Amino acid sequence: MGTTLVTGQNAKLSAHQLTFRLLVGNTQNVTLDASAVLLTGQGKVSSDDDFIFFNQPQHPSGSVTQRDGSTFAVDLGRVGTHIERIAFVLTVEPGLSALAEGYQFVLDGGGDRFEFSGTGKGRPEKSLIVCELYRRNGEWKVKVVDQGFAGGMAPLAEHFGVQVDSSSTPAPAPTPSPAPAPAAKPSINLSKITLDKKGDTISLEKKSSSFGKIHINLNWDQTSGGAKKGFLGSLLGGGSNGVDLDLGCMFEFKDGSKGIVQALGNHFGQLDRSPYIFLDGDDRTGSVSLGENLYINGKHWDQIKRVMVFAFIYEGVANWAQTNGRVSIKAPDQPEIEIRMDASGKDQNFCVIGMLENRNGSLNISKEVNYFNGHELADRHYGFGFKWRAGSK
Repeated sequence: MGTTLVTGQNAKLSAHQLTFRLLVGNTQNVTLDASAVLLTGQGKVSSDDDFIFFNQPQHPSGSVTQRDGSTFAVDLGRVGTHIERIAFVLTVEPGLSALAEGYQFVLDGGGDRFEFSGTGKGRPEKSLIVCELYRRNGEWKVKVVDQGFAGGMAPLAEHFGVQVDSSSTPAPAPTPSPAPAPAAKPSINLSKITLDKKGDTISLEKKSSSFGKIHINLNWDQTSGGAKKGFLGSLLGGGSNGVDLDLGCMFEFKDGSKGIVQALGNHFGQLDRSPYIFLDGDDRTGSVSLGENLYINGKHWDQIKRVMVFAFIYEGVANWAQTNGRVSIKAPDQPEIEIRMDASGKDQNFCVIGMLENRNGSLNISKEVNYFNGHELADRHYGFGFKWRAGSK
């Protein structure tokens, strides 16, 4: 049986290794984000690394790790001596009042269990400092804060001293130019969302009459030097024979028509007429540092049922683990979505990276990262029903 805390109450912690969990009831029509912030005695972060959230889930020290959207692992033995507090924060859109059933947190570790239940009813704030772990006279304690904060995640991060990318927040009113400062570490982009686990899904709603041009980019770690043909040899095991990594997609329209866009067979598609999907070229050398790009005409998204995005190795031995392959999906007025090809796919030359589906007009993106020995086996798994024959570029 745990100890139930009330707002403002603190308690001594007997263990250094802890698990913090946020529990929320009915989350229909609600967007939740949990984060942890490591703070100095001045109540600010010492660097942007001290802000742990969905796109930066682990502190470099290993002291705080976001295991999933609502669970954090804490190792107080790894916390730097300059850090005095760890605050846990919940951000709610459209606001705390949407949490009709309130929220809870549970802190476990070393036989200790602390619990707290809070309410969202009547609270207009969008963010909540739930609780904090703090160091006092060499000992760690937990304290319930339950303090609302008017802004969302970005204003809260800035409140703690995090440098937030201005492209992910509304532009502030003009201010006098400050004096030149030394070059700083790039700011955190809170508008970028990484789908971490296979099956993770996000749904994007139209902000205007259409989604505009949807841009899908495939990129990977590239080496320099040597002949162009073999630039990926060391990454993909192709040796002197080189490797050709290609981006493409299988698509299905609501009227039942289907097709494929890829360099193989010169099926590059078209953007302004059916299939409204276009591959902008085929980099067979790896010399293009921006990777390969696929575009979908979002003005015609209502006609599309689904688009399966894939990559395959046309030449060379498949060794995906060394590529650090990643796909980014961008649309106007939408957060950037990133999918990393982080699962094993050794000796299989075809990877289904993600699925884009039309669900009642929304753009639903899910992480797949499933590997197959070729197009046909992937097709069978996802049920497009194509007839396959050998092809070349």
